[in-house]
Amino acid sequence: MATGELPDGRGRATIAGAVAALAGLAAAELFGLVLPGRPSPVTAVADRVISAMPDGPREALIGAVGTLDKPLLVVGIVAVVVGGGALIGRWCARVPGRAPWLFAAGAALGWLVGLDGITEDVVALGLVVAVGATVASLAWMRLVPAPAWSDREPDAGPQVDRRTVLRAAGLIGVASVVGLGVVTVARRSGAAAVDAVRTALRIPAPTHPAPALPTGVTPDVPGLAPAVTANADFYQIDVSLTPPTVDVGSWTLTIDGRVDTPLTLTYDDLLAMPSIERYVTLTCVSNEVGGDLVSNARWQGVRLTDLLAKVGVHPDADLVLGRAVDGFSVGFPRAVLDDGRDAMVVYAMNGEPLPVRHGFPVRMVVPGLYGYVSATKWLEQIKLTTLDDDVPFWFARGWSTDGRIEASSRIDVPRDGDQVRAGTVAVGGRAWHQHTGVGSVEVSVDGGPWQPARLAAPMGVDTWRLWSFAWSASAGRHTLAVRMHDLDGTVQSALVRPVFPGASSGLHTISVDVL
Repeated sequence: MATGELPDGRGRATIAGAVAALAGLAAAELFGLVLPGRPSPVTAVADRVISAMPDGPREALIGAVGTLDKPLLVVGIVAVVVGGGALIGRWCARVPGRAPWLFAAGAALGWLVGLDGITEDVVALGLVVAVGATVASLAWMRLVPAPAWSDREPDAGPQVDRRTVLRAAGLIGVASVVGLGVVTVARRSGAAAVDAVRTALRIPAPTHPAPALPTGVTPDVPGLAPAVTANADFYQIDVSLTPPTVDVGSWTLTIDGRVDTPLTLTYDDLLAMPSIERYVTLTCVSNEVGGDLVSNARWQGVRLTDLLAKVGVHPDADLVLGRAVDGFSVGFPRAVLDDGRDAMVVYAMNGEPLPVRHGFPVRMVVPGLYGYVSATKWLEQIKLTTLDDDVPFWFARGWSTDGRIEASSRIDVPRDGDQVRAGTVAVGGRAWHQHTGVGSVEVSVDGGPWQPARLAAPMGVDTWRLWSFAWSASAGRHTLAVRMHDLDGTVQSALVRPVFPGASSGLHTISVDVL
């Protein structure tokens, strides 16, 4: 055994490298808490991975793990860092002096990867990774004896008691885990502080409130979710790893670009303007046929066209670009607004200030468009521009520039694979084609003729419409399919199409065992 190496060789050096890398990561995350903007190497790298992931694997991942995709990504990044440290330790067991250089190289790689995320602060992120590399090197030097820190394999050196080394590794490892826990709590407490401010806000009554909901908007079908989605249950799909936390007191919204008079508004300015309140169903373009990435809420805010009228939009501006505080941008054709739809800059959701995870303090809502072109959360800029000058995030990744929501429907009750008793079975679900409206819904049993379902009371053309169907079920396995016709008479497409590049299509079909 070479005398610069730990007793029992590379095994404990591998452990030492892993622990040192974990310590460096914890130190970097802790140091980031005291810097402006709270830069996080894990978040920066995660945002880069999310934005760079090809659409097929991204959709497959979301389909497999649902909303756990981001927590699993964080765990994966930590595992890669620790695994990389273990490899460094193993490679440098005989020549410990090389390890600090490799830790520095790994930190630099993380810095470069993180810089290509949605947002980046070159200096701040560089500082935190430098601190991480330094702490990792110091931890390594504490754990691995090296009488001469050089690139030569040492000829002689002291032995170190195995128990002493492992005890030190354990202490450093525990301290690192605790440090990462402190980071998690601190970042969540920042969000909690913003949420406390949010809940204390008082939203004025809308100038033009939403019409009262008619009776019967939710059919009497056991297990069928209500027509209005609670804020806590509203679907959430974001590119960023963590929702931005915005100080509403210093936040402003700027409307600029190809306009006569750029405008900057505070939160109070928006609240003081005439507002509308509308029920609007939002849909994610990533929603698979029969998926649950669609929700309905009551939104309050200022008409987008009212704001644009204040700035004087140039005739050549053909794109409305919304930019979030983290730099993320989406855009839609300006011509979409010509039909008078209630596009809004929103500050309230279901009667309360917009929740943090849904875009507090302000977001965009445009009926009839998928979120990837219109639903900018944490909005800070509306830019009137052209597609030649500004390419929104998803357009640059090959997604359709159209963004109009497809007619769709799904069966919610019973679920695919459920068992039911023979006799009359209550079937229920929902259909949507925002800004066109739902005209009728039909159900087919075992590929047979289409039978009309009973529609619930409508909430408007910009929302989904729930439906029910009394099925006379006989024993055996059966398939149920659903389709809808919109108010223009167009029937939902049966063509099976994947999500990318512009939304899935096809008919939702389930199998049910009747006992």
